[in-house]
Amino acid sequence: MDRRAIFFFGAAAVCLALVPVAGGYAWVASTVAGVYVLLGIASWLDARSHRRL
Repeated sequence: MDRRAIFFFGAAAVCLALVPVAGGYAWVASTVAGVYVLLGIASWLDARSHRRL
């Protein structure tokens, strides 16, 4: 797996771990986690397409 994708998925996990302690800003942690998941998927798909060429 691509190193960037691993980083993005790890960062999403950290953001999700912060949701219970974020108080009124839990929506920020969830939104950032969602963005990181999307970036991880995009990075993984990009690396996968380059391997096929």
